Amino acid sequence: METAESEIKKLESDIVELIDKLLEESNPLLGINIGTHGGTLIASKHRKGTKLTEVEIASATSSLIFLSSKILHDSLNQKISYNLITGKEVVLISMLTENITLIAYLNRELAELEGLKSHIVKLETFTLKISAIIETSEIIREEVFVAVKRAIPKALVIAIITKEGLPIKIQSTMPEPMISAMISAIYNLCTVLIEGNLEYSIIAGENGSIIIHKLDENRILCVAVPEGEERKLAIYIAKIKAIIS
Repeated sequence: METAESEIKKLESDIVELIDKLLEESNPLLGINIGTHGGTLIASKHRKGTKLTEVEIASATSSLIFLSSKILHDSLNQKISYNLITGKEVVLISMLTENITLIAYLNRELAELEGLKSHIVKLETFTLKISAIIETSEIIREEVFVAVKRAIPKALVIAIITKEGLPIKIQSTMPEPMISAMISAIYNLCTVLIEGNLEYSIIAGENGSIIIHKLDENRILCVAVPEGEERKLAIYIAKIKAIIS
């Protein structure tokens, strides 16, 4: 019987094959990154290397698409279809479904010659296809945000942000920019004071505490719980470590 890890690896391999096929069919397409809502990389393939790592692209894409989605909803009460970024040589198109985020890199000149709309339509179809494949997979069940909600059902706040303070995925009554900025500031100040690579920090109160934990090189996890007792906090830390590892 296949383990969850081997099933995930096989699924990643299958998705990379689908990306390869799309790259072969489209000359303007330079690469694709697919990630979870929490900014975890699922699969990626590029014709040539990028300055950012695949993991950095996944977390930045998730942050970008959720910020874009929120501003569109709050200002125009509209659901996001896609996000288009145009540079001198490259066009980036990012998309959001119920399960994944996707960003595609295209050669601007070739893409505009063929018509950007045609590429947007192809990418929308591709994104929905990948989302349907991933929907019932272990990838979603193993996603950090989902796993934390399941492991710590009492959590009052769950936030995944970039180290720069940009929100990726947040469950909180506080405004996302505010809580993201505060988490980032605390994390970075703690890192300065400890003179090293911070693992985690606890802000403890009598009846509630906030745990700020390094997620990876690009992301920070924050969990607020209605507990102040040291023994219970140690259990939460252990659960977070188990999820991250």
